[in-house]
Amino acid sequence: MPQHTTRRPSTRPAATGQPARSPRPRLIGDSAAVLEAAEAIPKRIARRKPPRRFTLLDRYGWYEPRTEGAWSTTRQSESLNLAISRRSARHQGAVTGLNRISQDLVITDPFELYGTDISNINVCVVGDIGKGKSSMVKTAFLWRQIIFGRQVVVIDKKRQGSEGEYSIFARTLDVESVRFKTGGGGARLNLLDPAITTGGEHAGGLDGVTPAGQEALVLAVLADTMERPLTTPEKSAVGRALELVNADAAATGHAPVLKDLARRLVEPSADDGTYFGDRWSERSLEWGYEPGLALLRLVDRDLKGLVDAETSPEVRAALEHPFAHFDVSALPTEGPALRVVMTVINTWLANLLAARSSVSKQTILIVEEGWHVAEGSTGAVFRSNMKLSRGLGLSTVSAFHHPSDMSHDSPARALMQEAGIVFLFAQERFDDARETAEMYHLPPGSIDIIMGLGQGECLVKIGSSDPILMEHVRSPQEIALTDTDAAVKGVKPA
Repeated sequence: MPQHTTRRPSTRPAATGQPARSPRPRLIGDSAAVLEAAEAIPKRIARRKPPRRFTLLDRYGWYEPRTEGAWSTTRQSESLNLAISRRSARHQGAVTGLNRISQDLVITDPFELYGTDISNINVCVVGDIGKGKSSMVKTAFLWRQIIFGRQVVVIDKKRQGSEGEYSIFARTLDVESVRFKTGGGGARLNLLDPAITTGGEHAGGLDGVTPAGQEALVLAVLADTMERPLTTPEKSAVGRALELVNADAAATGHAPVLKDLARRLVEPSADDGTYFGDRWSERSLEWGYEPGLALLRLVDRDLKGLVDAETSPEVRAALEHPFAHFDVSALPTEGPALRVVMTVINTWLANLLAARSSVSKQTILIVEEGWHVAEGSTGAVFRSNMKLSRGLGLSTVSAFHHPSDMSHDSPARALMQEAGIVFLFAQERFDDARETAEMYHLPPGSIDIIMGLGQGECLVKIGSSDPILMEHVRSPQEIALTDTDAAVKGVKPA
């Protein structure tokens, strides 16, 4: 069978007797400049081949291990090109820490965030013991706020050795600490101080900014002491006696004290009842008997040496400095002494700020043991003063430990929910983490995040925004100032 073959055309030049021409590259133009430019193009140099690897030496680890790539797909490798979030352009206010996700600076200054991010300048800090709450409060809301010209007032309940934890800041800033002690020997803050007006009104303040006055404070203290609400006749008798005591003190040129009010209620004058009319003038003299006895008991026992005399000069001089330190760490947690003193300090401060509210002085009040001022009638006075934070320019920073220990109708829980900025530190108990997530309506998965937070890490919730994972950052000086392990380590504090 014949085979068909296909002959390829020959590429050799025809035998015409002329030499073969080499193919000439086609250039745009034949000028010398073009030819020189073509010669100037760098020649590509081949990469050096990797050296040969001998199998035996490779087996015994003579060479570096080969880097093996991972098998993947285009869909999976999309995650290698992550989206970059826009960095925050905010730069006003004191820096608190770093955003763990974007590495942005986190600013939680309540006065700078007001109006744009928050409508409530109060701050709440929640977390277990030893997770970094105090260090954050001391640096972000004390040490760094003084740089901005704000006044910081601290009610120091936490004990560190023989004094309060914030005493080291008072020594560093050359400020005298105001220490309260039961039974005398410490500072006194008159519950009937003239700075606390009867009804809370102040001539030099703004309209509508009216904190609790003497009458509301005295009635709250009596309700907690008598362990029952006062009746209407008792309230009327206390209010009338308070007016008479203030009038007598103004006439004699001295400040009224709590014992004067107690004596006026127990031993009223014959004409004290004429205010209530002829029908009740005699019977009204008996209305203030039980409240008067309760006040006498406070003056002679529970509150002796605390609020039963004129205000000490060091208390008045404390607010002349940007940092005021009220050390109440020596007061017992049982009984009304601690709660009454803390509420009186808050009311006294609120009245002073109300008198100068037209000056717009920004002030921060730090109360780390917040549950002491949240319960009872005195706690109601404290919370009512907090509602005037915007008008007074007063930002209250309070700290709490275990939300699960508080009932849903607890005043302390209401105090925690009224804050515009919330710091949520780690919780070791599941119940506390769950209550925290439910209280602040955190997104799913927040319970595990709260229980897994490290030292100095927290979730920050600013207004209605989603929480931010923040790491608190301190300078070497701040680390030394916030060290509270001296007693545990047996080191004498500086």
